[in-house]
Amino acid sequence: MISRVIEDNICPQLENLMIPADNVANVVSTHSLNNGLLVLSQVKYSMIPVLTPKSTIIGLVGMPQIINKVTTLNGFDMSLLDHHSIEELDLYPVVKVTLDTNLEVLIKHLIDHNFLCVVDPERDDLFLGIITRKAIMKRLNFFIHQISKDEKLNNLLANLSK
Repeated sequence: MISRVIEDNICPQLENLMIPADNVANVVSTHSLNNGLLVLSQVKYSMIPVLTPKSTIIGLVGMPQIINKVTTLNGFDMSLLDHHSIEELDLYPVVKVTLDTNLEVLIKHLIDHNFLCVVDPERDDLFLGIITRKAIMKRLNFFIHQISKDEKLNNLLANLSK
């Protein structure tokens, strides 16, 4: 378990690490595969959140899922992009966290995921934004460098390791 004092120093407010939903590329489940492919081709993420029309998160989608849907025995049938919607795909499961999720849980999930989706469980898992692995790593790096400068703390850590 991570000490509350350490957690508060690394990440005093989760909102400060979150990229708000308005700034996160996403696709609505009822949109066409064409729309999903367009969004994915314009962003740096390999997967993006899939939201309902009411902004509830239901999964993640990546380019391979869309390409698989339009693959036929003869190759790619790009005309299928406009005839199928995102909700027809087998979406990747999404790891949902809340604004009061503790740092230890975030770190455990970020080992296997590039980002975590922040939701409001009191509003039907309304999508609030994402927390990226990079944001947490930057805070950890800053914290480690700060404590490395503290001579008393370094002495204490040295005594603990004996």
